[in-house]
Amino acid sequence: MKKRNCGIDLLRIVSMFGVVIIHILMHGKILEVVENNQIKFVISWFIYILAECSVNCYALVSGFVYFSEEDKKHKISNYIFLWFQVEFYSVIVTLLFWKFRPDLGARKELIKSFFPVASNQYWYFSAYTGVFFVIPLLNKIVQNLKKENLKMIIFSILAFSIYVTVARVISNPFGLTSGYSFLWLAILYIIGAYIKKYEIYNNFKRRNLVLIIIISIFLTWGWKIGIAKLTLCLFGRKIGDDLLISYISPTILSIAIAMLLIFANLNIKILWQKIIKFIVPAVFGVYLLHVSPLVFNNILKGRFEYVGNLQAYIIPIVVFANAIIIFVIGIFIDKIRILLFKLLKVDKLSENIEKLIRKLINKLELI
Repeated sequence: MKKRNCGIDLLRIVSMFGVVIIHILMHGKILEVVENNQIKFVISWFIYILAECSVNCYALVSGFVYFSEEDKKHKISNYIFLWFQVEFYSVIVTLLFWKFRPDLGARKELIKSFFPVASNQYWYFSAYTGVFFVIPLLNKIVQNLKKENLKMIIFSILAFSIYVTVARVISNPFGLTSGYSFLWLAILYIIGAYIKKYEIYNNFKRRNLVLIIIISIFLTWGWKIGIAKLTLCLFGRKIGDDLLISYISPTILSIAIAMLLIFANLNIKILWQKIIKFIVPAVFGVYLLHVSPLVFNNILKGRFEYVGNLQAYIIPIVVFANAIIIFVIGIFIDKIRILLFKLLKVDKLSENIEKLIRKLINKLELI
């Protein structure tokens, strides 16, 4: 059995923490409040851009972890188990709101909560659902890629990223919706799988990767601040300042890839490995809890406006402190969910459902 890469698990944790920061700044409306204060605007957007690569990192990790050179059995039970986890949060949170805050319309959301993918309760899980069912195809594509094709692949991905980034000013080419899509997650899966296949992380010096991250962050940040100020002076409103603020942005993509390469090659001490192994199984629960529609729209929405009114130097401290609180609460609650799933033997149930599905498929083949 191949040893688990603890650096990749750490990247999962860091990525999810970054996702929480993004939601605090954007959905918590801090970025709206600081809009007219130059210093606070600059600081808040710098924090946001630091965290912007998080979703890309999480998707790259999927490709890195699930890619295999061998044609292994595609375990549908893995997805079924994950679906039960999503269903747990979707339904339980809705029922709690129905019980304690019926005025927020939880009753209307109850039916949707039973169909998290169809109702797109969680965009990432909905997009990942599509990726999961084509993983054998994606793995086959990467299995057949030659190492000498690396330069062409890098060029094609960067060209694609640059084109879509520029084109989205006037349209939404290829239905990527700034990266909130199945197609973009599939592309990131392939990149992550390719990095794993040829152990690309061994080909780069860490200082060079850190330099790529720093340059990409300051390019994105500089564009955001500079273009916003320039167009505001020239046209009286901001135009094109968000061009590089998206998951498909070449700078954000570069940061995510560099992060994966760094974390894949980390040498982590035993004590930290134990801490990481304790936290990582509950990381996805952090996302499912705080992005649950009723929580997202009624508890988090606008909750952090007060932060934008604090002194500029305090904003990063308060943002990170709130992110830690949300993250820790999410981990604690998901640890309870994990224990409950063990008691109910949800893993066995998932495997039995897969067996039933395969039997039905086999019967259809005989018709």
